[in-house]
Amino acid sequence: MSAANRTLPSTARAQSVASLVGLLAAALLVLHARYAGQAFMPAYLFVWFFLLGLSLGSMALIFVHNLTGGDWGDQIRPVLEALVSLLPYCALLAIPMLVQLPDLYSWMRSADNAPLDVELAQTWYLNSPFFWTRWVLYFAVWMSFGLLVLKRSSATAAGAFSMRAASAIGLFLYLITTTFSSIDWAMSLTPQWVSTEFGLLTATGQCLSALAFAIVGTAWFAPAKEGDLPHRFHDLGNLLLALVLIWSYLAFMQFVIMWIEDLPRDISWYLPRAGQGWGRLTLFLACIHFAVPLLVLFSRRIKRAPQALRMIAALLLFACLTDVFWLVIPTFRPQRFELQWNDLLALLAVGGIWLGLFLRAVRRTTVNAIPVQMPDATVHHA
Repeated sequence: MSAANRTLPSTARAQSVASLVGLLAAALLVLHARYAGQAFMPAYLFVWFFLLGLSLGSMALIFVHNLTGGDWGDQIRPVLEALVSLLPYCALLAIPMLVQLPDLYSWMRSADNAPLDVELAQTWYLNSPFFWTRWVLYFAVWMSFGLLVLKRSSATAAGAFSMRAASAIGLFLYLITTTFSSIDWAMSLTPQWVSTEFGLLTATGQCLSALAFAIVGTAWFAPAKEGDLPHRFHDLGNLLLALVLIWSYLAFMQFVIMWIEDLPRDISWYLPRAGQGWGRLTLFLACIHFAVPLLVLFSRRIKRAPQALRMIAALLLFACLTDVFWLVIPTFRPQRFELQWNDLLALLAVGGIWLGLFLRAVRRTTVNAIPVQMPDATVHHA
């Protein structure tokens, strides 16, 4: 039996377990929110936004690989393609959130229910009809280019040129749509706050989380063999380091600009994240999202060691999840840092269902595209 065939039963079992955990957690999430009186939509939003970022970041990385080439992309591409294929499911997973959008966004509430926290100059953009139109437009663009990147470029020079041209256009549209979608879904949670760097910061975080997930996923489905070229892991480590540096620079410059201006509107977003326990999470995030990866990835030997690179990728994946939690949740809990059962249940519910869908997708792509290595089974002959 081939290695690829041997991995199918284990992947199918993992898919079933993840889906079952997700469905059970979803039921518990609804029951807990109903009887505990705690709204679970903020937790749902942060988990969904993180998982959507994995698919979008994977699509951007495929665009970059189509434009630049290199062994690094060939190695992780099957996992990236499996993540891109989940974009339609991300749209479906957003449905429970869509029916309760006014609970998340204060600018959607009528004046009878709550005061609008939006300046008159912003109402042309922050209004429900235009919000829904942009939502549909984002997913139309993403899924159209998602279908495109899932098709391998042809062997002809014309086909390769066409794929590179489409990737260049797709990368440009990715940056535009990600910028505006991050404004809609994350920044408008505090509608009076404005940052011109927020969209690019979000896009960098999505690419970083997608690359980290792809490294961990490829290690799971295709463990490194003795004959693998060390420069492949070195290239992935360099790309991780570059994305860490870009993300850290953008995050720091955004903070410095707000600190220098010291305007009430600008600091309104940072104040809840600087005190009442959230400040400790901010320092923790600075350590695991910047300091530790930076020190580790400067080492050439570590970047060429598959096991070490996987560990730092797993740490960065957790850091990206924590970062999205830090972006979304303090808006709803400004008084103090607090972890609720809704956070864990939303992570298990949405994450479990999403993981089941990912494993289903990866069975169709990864095991057929990369040589999955499994321990040889002992065969007894009669």
